[in-house]
Amino acid sequence: MPPFFDFLSFGIATLAFFLISIIVPGFFIWVAFKVLRKDRGILHCGFANFAAFLVTAVVSLLLHFTPLVVFLPLIAFILYLYILKTLLDVSFLEAFLATIIAGVIIFLTAIVLMVLFGAWMLFFTPPPSMHPTRF
Repeated sequence: MPPFFDFLSFGIATLAFFLISIIVPGFFIWVAFKVLRKDRGILHCGFANFAAFLVTAVVSLLLHFTPLVVFLPLIAFILYLYILKTLLDVSFLEAFLATIIAGVIIFLTAIVLMVLFGAWMLFFTPPPSMHPTRF
């Protein structure tokens, strides 16, 4: 049987994907709450973010078939903040600030990684071969 039909490997990969999709965003929200001087766990933040995402996605899917689709980004963001606020037991303003701070941290992390790996690619890649080309 080919390796891409191995259901055990598929299950392990799926489990790893779900764990990573809970822990990584949970880490950034946890750092944002640390900046706001709130003590929440990484997994608690991750599961709250995942639950808020799932509920927001379902409501967005249902509202896509109504005239409210024009206001859907605003409705979805407010719903996401409300669910995050409820699950993490913080105020609406703290949930908003944590979301903004987490977004800024993710942006700065991306900039640092681009600078590091971009500089690595710029300075440590082999030069192209200079074969003469005939036209």
